[in-house]
Amino acid sequence: MTDKEKIDRFIQKCREHHLSVTPQRLAVYREIMDDHSHPNPETIYKRVKEQFPTISFATVYKTLETFEKYGIISIVTTIHNTVRYDPITEPHHHAICVRCKKVIDIFDDQLNHLTVPEAVTKGGNQYLGYSVQFNIICADCLAKEKNQ
Repeated sequence: MTDKEKIDRFIQKCREHHLSVTPQRLAVYREIMDDHSHPNPETIYKRVKEQFPTISFATVYKTLETFEKYGIISIVTTIHNTVRYDPITEPHHHAICVRCKKVIDIFDDQLNHLTVPEAVTKGGNQYLGYSVQFNIICADCLAKEKNQ
């Protein structure tokens, strides 16, 4: 998908949910749309602040929460005491390096068809979906250790 198609899809989703497409919201979305590092709010804030020096961290954070609420972006998970955001909202999974905190997208059809244990819905819980997380030491970290 081209950047223009991503922006058009973003604008369409905003309109579907009666959200104004402000320059600040567009800037926040642009900072995350092609960032496969799954940035945290602080990283996004620092990048957007370069364009909009008066923008507050609270505004960026609230914008990210709004985008997640309406399915424009997704939350990977709360990793290492911070939330990480993902521009990919289609079902997929992640491998997370326990050393450098890198997040790697995993697309695997077998993982998309796991049987959900009964214990998940036991007691009246409402099942929403799942994401598999693999804890790893990434190749970059292993190479650094090998070279030390």
